[in-house]
Amino acid sequence: MTNEEDEKTVTIKGIRSDLFKKVKDLAYNSGKTIGDMTNKAYETLVSSAQGIEEISKSFQLGINTSNVIIIANMKDISISGEEIVKENKRVLLKNIDVLKLTGFTDEILDKYIERIKDVKELQVEGQISKIKLLSKCTNILKVSFS
Repeated sequence: MTNEEDEKTVTIKGIRSDLFKKVKDLAYNSGKTIGDMTNKAYETLVSSAQGIEEISKSFQLGINTSNVIIIANMKDISISGEEIVKENKRVLLKNIDVLKLTGFTDEILDKYIERIKDVKELQVEGQISKIKLLSKCTNILKVSFS
């Protein structure tokens, strides 16, 4: 609980009148003051923001310590299935202008490709299932198979 020393009168500009009316009605119907409702909203907002930050840190730590290799931010790269197998780790490919995959099989795709995302042009050579490949893709502008 708070005491009077912790409370302060503040003026907040830019609150939409329709939103303020909803908060006022909610406060009235719940037997609380607008200040109580506002404090609870701020507490929830701050708690959520801190929670999201912690989740983000945990997620990034998980990625960094996992068995996933991240290949990112490249103009043009060609990767063979053989190279991927030699690394024996899953690979995330992202933010690449032109990505060429050669010598891939469905087995290599399933076992070693974590995700392919944000690629302007994806060129694929080999006999792999288009559906399997595309199910691992997000935000690919152009795909060609040969």
